Amino acid sequence: MSDIQKATLSLVLLVESCNAAVKGLSEEANDIGDYPTSDFTILRTDFISLLSILYAATTKVALSLKPSAPQHKASLVPLKDISNNVAALVHSIRLMRLKEGVTVVREYESVAHNVISSIRALGQTLQSSPSDGTASEEYLVRTGEVHELIDTARKSGGLSLNNRDAVRKIWLRDHDSLVDGAEEIQEMCKPSSADEEEGAFDDGWEELGISSNQKLSPAELDRTAKVQAVLKLAILLHKRVIKDILSSDTRLKDNMALDKIAMLSGKLLVASDDFISSMYAPQQPSNITPYLASFWDVIKDIRVTILPSQDNSLEEQLNGLLLSSQASDKTRKWFTTCFEQIDKAAAKVSDTLRNPIEDSS
Repeated sequence: MSDIQKATLSLVLLVESCNAAVKGLSEEANDIGDYPTSDFTILRTDFISLLSILYAATTKVALSLKPSAPQHKASLVPLKDISNNVAALVHSIRLMRLKEGVTVVREYESVAHNVISSIRALGQTLQSSPSDGTASEEYLVRTGEVHELIDTARKSGGLSLNNRDAVRKIWLRDHDSLVDGAEEIQEMCKPSSADEEEGAFDDGWEELGISSNQKLSPAELDRTAKVQAVLKLAILLHKRVIKDILSSDTRLKDNMALDKIAMLSGKLLVASDDFISSMYAPQQPSNITPYLASFWDVIKDIRVTILPSQDNSLEEQLNGLLLSSQASDKTRKWFTTCFEQIDKAAAKVSDTLRNPIEDSS
């Protein structure tokens, strides 16, 4: 078999290995339960080492199989390295599932999936590339995608150190979006001047019988201000969870609780966005009510998760998110008070929906 044929076969095997690896990421391994594993820190180091091997091998393949001047023999070893190590990357993920929580494992799964998919795309490009300028450009783009993904994962702060770190990343990301939403509703509460109304941009909605610049009535402004107060408290709560519960100096032991709090941040963001969208004029109490209820339910779920009842056993409290007997009385009191204030503010919004104030203007 010639070197060209060997390289062609190796590319086929590489693509098939990537297909199998991508499929393997979505499957649970039934034969790995008794497999000896290491601490997550070691598994993380191994994962990054595998990414480095794939980076180097991809570079060698790209150089040796340059469409304009391929060196097929030089590509055989790095092609084999890639096929072997995409499988090793999947095995690494499976071992992580035995040691850490769902949130951080999903982060690593996403990185592995993206890297393997980009390597597969490079292999497919090299399989079909004639020696013309367009093909050369495409294979360079594919190689660059692999390098960029691996560089992003390997840089400081790229991959989470543990499940708590992964959850904190999610909360930090969602916090910025929550703040954006608060700014949106703040704009609604600003009275518009006559000059602003005359200079309003014609966005085409009025042609459909819908005005995006429709003013809120005094009653609607009052309700929106009450909603704004609720959202300000929720953002304050969200920020304090990041600071007091998800900071690097807290000992969080229960991955199930961490995974739940990660999910609740996303739910709070969705509920907040829906709640805000219902504030545009003309407001319909029947539309606002379910959004308020959904938002309030998420707040209650956060309370139950981070503020376990002191009636629970000491073991149950210590296995939670540690806002328990270990937390200072001052910290516990702050969260308790914040939840109470959110309840009061949300109740005021609810009152405007049960007893809408008629606009006398």
